[in-house]
Amino acid sequence: MQYEIVLAFPQPMTPVRAVRSTLLLGALASLEAEGLLPAYSEVVPREVRETIQGAIAGMWIPLGTALAHYKACDALRLPSESMARLGRSTFVRTKGLLLGAATGIARGAGVTPWAFVPHLQRFWLRGVDGGGIQALRIGPKEVRMDLLGCPLLQSHYFRAACRGLVGGLFELVCSRAYVHDQPLGDAESSISFRVQWA
Repeated sequence: MQYEIVLAFPQPMTPVRAVRSTLLLGALASLEAEGLLPAYSEVVPREVRETIQGAIAGMWIPLGTALAHYKACDALRLPSESMARLGRSTFVRTKGLLLGAATGIARGAGVTPWAFVPHLQRFWLRGVDGGGIQALRIGPKEVRMDLLGCPLLQSHYFRAACRGLVGGLFELVCSRAYVHDQPLGDAESSISFRVQWA
């Protein structure tokens, strides 16, 4: 079955190399709000925690440090829905970084998720250096988002948190979003999200 390509993968596309400190600081704030920061502090390498906590907003954190952070989150062994909820919470804390001026557009009358979809790559690159997104129209209120070139997807926590983040993004312009993830190619660096909304 062929679907309409609403957003094509960027060309050329480089693998993820770094993550904005704002996202990682937002993730720590979400863990703290859930009372999970002490447990996280026990499993994360000290230098990783100190690098993230000592970062100023907006700076790039190398991929290795970000991956160590998410692997520490994996070690918390949280249920998938809890990880997705933490991802949504991180989105709420960092949506200004990811969306910039588009946050105001989201509040406009009559704006639908289709207004956001062509800009997903731009939003992604505001928080992550590298990787690529393709978006396919599946139906009137359904899109498939494919993400490639992201080694952070080795982390189960990161995968589930992305699912929550995607739901939070779409719910800026719809009453309810339903997000499901499925494998795509190399499971350690790619994923596909299917998003339906009401």
